[in-house]
Amino acid sequence: MAAGHNNSTSSGGNNAGSAGSVSGTASGQQAVAAVVADSAEHDLIDNSSDATLLAQFHEDAIKQVGYAFSSQLLSQSVSQCRGCLKTSAGGHSTAGASSFTPLYRDECNRLCSNRARRYTFSGKGASVRLQCIYLLVRRQLSLAQVMEEVLDDSFVKPKFPPWEPTTYLEDFPAGVGYFQALAAFYVGLCLAADTVEFFVVPYILPSAEVELCIEDSEKGWLGNITLMGLALGGICWGGLGDRLGRRRSLLSAMAVHALFSGVATFMPTYGTFMTTRFCSAVGVGGSLPLAFAYLAECCPRSSRGKWIGMLVGAGALGGVYAALLAWAVVPTTGEMVVLENKEHFSAWHRFLLFCCLPALCATVGLIFLPESPRYLVEAGRDVEAMMVYQKIYKKNNAQKSAAGAQYQLSELELPNKRPRGLAPPSPANHNTSVLADIMCSIEMFWSSFLELFSAPHLKVTVVLLVIWSATAFGLYGLMVWCPEYLKLLRSIEYENHTKSLVGEEYVGQTFSGSLENLKYKDSKFQNCKFSKIIFSHVDFDNCTFQSVEFSSIKSSKTHFTDSIIVDSKFIDTDLSAQVFTRCKLENNTELSLSGPCPTLDLDYNIYIEEALHGHLVAQLSFVPAAALAGLALTVLQRPKMIGVSLFLSSIVSLCLLLVSTNSTAVLGFEGGFIAIFAIAWTALTLVTVECYPTHLRCTGFGLMAACIRISGLIGTATYQTLVGAPLVAPALLTAAALLIASIATLELPQTHSVFL
Repeated sequence: MAAGHNNSTSSGGNNAGSAGSVSGTASGQQAVAAVVADSAEHDLIDNSSDATLLAQFHEDAIKQVGYAFSSQLLSQSVSQCRGCLKTSAGGHSTAGASSFTPLYRDECNRLCSNRARRYTFSGKGASVRLQCIYLLVRRQLSLAQVMEEVLDDSFVKPKFPPWEPTTYLEDFPAGVGYFQALAAFYVGLCLAADTVEFFVVPYILPSAEVELCIEDSEKGWLGNITLMGLALGGICWGGLGDRLGRRRSLLSAMAVHALFSGVATFMPTYGTFMTTRFCSAVGVGGSLPLAFAYLAECCPRSSRGKWIGMLVGAGALGGVYAALLAWAVVPTTGEMVVLENKEHFSAWHRFLLFCCLPALCATVGLIFLPESPRYLVEAGRDVEAMMVYQKIYKKNNAQKSAAGAQYQLSELELPNKRPRGLAPPSPANHNTSVLADIMCSIEMFWSSFLELFSAPHLKVTVVLLVIWSATAFGLYGLMVWCPEYLKLLRSIEYENHTKSLVGEEYVGQTFSGSLENLKYKDSKFQNCKFSKIIFSHVDFDNCTFQSVEFSSIKSSKTHFTDSIIVDSKFIDTDLSAQVFTRCKLENNTELSLSGPCPTLDLDYNIYIEEALHGHLVAQLSFVPAAALAGLALTVLQRPKMIGVSLFLSSIVSLCLLLVSTNSTAVLGFEGGFIAIFAIAWTALTLVTVECYPTHLRCTGFGLMAACIRISGLIGTATYQTLVGAPLVAPALLTAAALLIASIATLELPQTHSVFL
């Protein structure tokens, strides 16, 4: 039978050779005629629609590899598929099929298994056998291109151009619509939770400082531990994303984050609070590589930029959510912090609890999303990928009739695997424990990590590391510097309004309410009473206190210097020994000194509103800029967009020299800078997703995420030291960093035509 079959096809090939070139519908039908007749004779074609589909596929193959080569592949595949015999149960088996190579036998066995047979491929009426032929020809085309080897003993592959996807692969096979919007919403919540995790620190710090007795040397670690956890989470979850799947890893990461975020809300000490905050950051750190990879793989190439832009904007909306929530819940003045701290479950605890909502909603939503179909194809789980494509197609066409919503994709149209040997084994195919999966994933991550720094990925990895490091350094640094500089301006203005009282004498007077921003010098207080009063930024220099009662006093940045205090009473105050400098204290009575943190001197001027304004301006500028950048990515080249945006941002950063002491000018500069910079950030995010193949995509992005956090950590520490420095320092530092990044973009590859 094989000889007769090959003769028929060879005849078709000779006719084509004598004609010089054969293409088009008529040629394909002639070439397939002999194959169809021979196949029908041996019960290989089950119905009439198979012949039409076989001819259509042959036409597509002719366009890629030429007439003669396509005819040979088709003949080979039909011949090999003869081993796929019907069983008594109505299924198919390759038992006894000597013509099958091990690779083709495994593929056909999997396709003809009961699990695959229950699934209706394409809804076009194609028989299982014809699907085998589809699969075999597709595998031969892929092997011929990748391995460049002889396909059989009697035929040597001619030279042909690289495989180009046919028209049905130019877009996401299942279309775009409701599913992408739903997926973008849930993974956008993951990115919003990531942003919230970073921005909660400045809002809770004043309250946590009072309740947890946080010293000045420990304050910075609250933000640093968060960035360190985000960096570690990016690497770990990124590696797991390439091993366990994007959706499964993202779900696990968000579950870890939601759990420890909730636990951190109830931690009573600084050490336990820092530990749970670190674990929470490790969890949400995986959202950056996993969320972008997941949605990008579920979108058509033509609209990928638009959806990535939406995700970047969703992350910025997390910062807006945190700022507005802090404005509504967290105390905005030091007095409110001290008074509110008496409550059992104070405001900052409630604020942290509300900040868990995006993570909780994302975790619940991810349960109902399918795995990335591109990952499933890469992992060798083609049948599951087909089912996911069908689910996506039905969601995107839910408004159509039952016939119109019928899925129209066959196994042939699945994206090809990357040319790199075998795909990683899927955990779904093995009865292994989660711990075993994690250990195996660690080993695979190390090999994947090394692969990032070897050809052909070495150059793009180094270039991306340089660009991300420079951009994150400048962005995180300025996002910390601007609010801190606004606080500095308010502090300078506050000090300029300090009232000085020199040589005053008070006898038998009662002080209540509050004393704020005052400086007493060479003054005398005799038989006076300070009761239920708040001292805020009050200095007593060379003053005398005779028979004075201090009761129920809360103080902030209050100092007694070179003063004399005799025959006085201190009842229920927080005036500890550190507030008295070179003072003479004689015959005084101390009763029930209050204050759980005797060494803590909280500044009541916490300037939360300045932080809120700075963060809101930055994040609200980021949202529309990211969305517009996503739309522009559909028509503009990525490297040019990134380079131009970073170069313009570098120039705009020099405008920092013009803001002087004007708070409005600082906010205007921040908004304009972020709007321009967001274009580069969005485009660079998309390029990072597109630069790596499927089996390295999350690992590569995870490495970049860690680089972003570490550079952000260095940037925040550096720019905080420049808050009081001349404006030329942060301006030139930012301009230099972004200029380096813009130059590095010249080495970025063009990825606008990349199929994920």
